[in-house]
Amino acid sequence: NHTCGLRSTGAIECWGLNTNSQTTVAAGTYTAVAAGHQHSCGIKTDGTIACWGDNTQGQAPATRSP
Repeated sequence: NHTCGLRSTGAIECWGLNTNSQTTVAAGTYTAVAAGHQHSCGIKTDGTIACWGDNTQGQAPATRSP
């Protein structure tokens, strides 16, 4: 019910259903993005992973290092 896209600038934009903040992108610049059921994750330019949205099952912790 939501999707995300990566701009050439490294910005991510998400749109659609936002009941769990799954379209509210974590700050930063990115090289990749993936949208899950009610969460999304992106790989930042520094190699860390940022996730946002529903985290009731531990699927979207705020950040992870490589």
